[in-house]
Order: sequence, then structure tokens, then C-alpha cells
Amino acid sequence: MNSQTPLLVVLGASGGLGASTWAAALARRLSLHLGECVLVDGHVHGGGLDMTCGTEHVPGLRWPDLARLRGVTSCSRLVSALPHGEVPVLSAGGRGGDVADSVVLDVLGSLRGSVPVVVDVGAAARTALGRRVVAEADVVQVVSGVRARQVADTEALLAGLEAGGSGGTGSDGRGGGRGRVGLVTRSRRSATADVEVLVEHLGMAHLAHLRDDPRVRRDGERGEWPGLRGSLRENADRVVLDLMDDLDARERAAAEKVA
Repeated sequence: MNSQTPLLVVLGASGGLGASTWAAALARRLSLHLGECVLVDGHVHGGGLDMTCGTEHVPGLRWPDLARLRGVTSCSRLVSALPHGEVPVLSAGGRGGDVADSVVLDVLGSLRGSVPVVVDVGAAARTALGRRVVAEADVVQVVSGVRARQVADTEALLAGLEAGGSGGTGSDGRGGGRGRVGLVTRSRRSATADVEVLVEHLGMAHLAHLRDDPRVRRDGERGEWPGLRGSLRENADRVVLDLMDDLDARERAAAEKVA
């Protein structure tokens, strides 16, 4: 694991929580701090991150264009061929198409270690591919609501990842594989006692609380990249800075263990 080129996975435990918006904001802040980042849509058959990021009209390769790819390819050539917004985006593009799991893994293998990557796993979180991507991640962030049904969704997601050997949390906050699992909460209001209860119940590191912000929706309707301003940007920036410190510490610890 290279602290300068992490693979970060974002999982939305329930629909409508803004996990894709959060992933896009994180990718932009990582790019600004590390010099580059690629945002990848892990739901290759969906409507696509293009709509979230306002890049639907930007030319470049989408997942269906890579369906015949086999094996690891040049990271620089791949990145240069993607649609570019605030960062390069590999999106489903809403065109469907038969993209094999092996293609997704080969693409991530081509990017990994050469450029920071944020994967919005989306609806693929509960599939074999989603669990595999989570298992390969350096960092996993789960976006959860605080209502009872949403908490149940989060528990089910974590249980499914644990059953597949790809996630969950231990007493040290680490997930399966190499990933470390953290929690991002979302609700209509600022953090309340409900958030504290949820964090204690799940036993996960709480990274940020996202309060509903009508400006985020308005920015999206104007085709702007998420997190250019306001609380979303502030939360993403703080989480990215903490993440970089944590990854550096983990890398130093690993080096000392080898020595």
C-alpha cells in the first residue's frame, strides 16, 4: 500500500444518502492534496456518475467501451482517455452493456499503485464483485442514515461483507482484507444524540456527519461538481487530511515491521 496512491471505496448502505456525491467530493479533495485522483463507478450497469458530476456531455471512455479489455493496461493512457471534470471519471454512462467482473478488476489493477482511486461501489456493494473490490481497498467508508430502517440496512451491509470475508469492523476499526472501515452519517439535521448512539452501536470510527444541504442539490442541477463549496467541501477536506495522516502512519508502521 502506497499512502500517496490509496484505493478508497465508498459504500452507501441505503439508497438516497448521497454516497456518490460524497465519493465525488472526496476524489476532488484527494486530487488537490495528492496532485491527481480517478473517480470510478463501481456499478458498471447503472445510470452513471456522469450525472452526479456533470460530465455526461464530456467525451471519453465509459465502462462499455472497455468491455473487451483483457489484462493490465497503461494507467496513463487509460486516465488520459477518460472524461475529465474536476478529476477523471470512469462512469457507466447509462448505456448498459456487458462488462465482465474480470474487466473491472483488471482496470482497477491498472490504476492501483499509480494514481489515487475512489470507487463508488453503489448497487454493486452486495455482489461478489463489490465484496472483492472492498477486500482490495486500503480504505472503506460506509455512508449510513440514522433512522431505524437505515441503521438496519447498514448492519445488513456490514454483515454481508463480513460473511464474504471482505469487510466489517473489529475492535481496532479495521475491516477485512487491507481495508479500514469508517462511518459517514447523513441526516436532515446536524449531528444529534441519534448519531452518537449509532456510532456506539456499530463500533466504527465516525469520520463525518453530512447534514442535508439544499445547495448541494442546486449545484448538481447546474451540472457542478459536488463539494466545490460549503459544508460538503469542508467535511471532505477534513476527512481526506485525516486519511492521509492515517495512511502515512500505517505505511511507516509496516516499514518498521519489515525492518
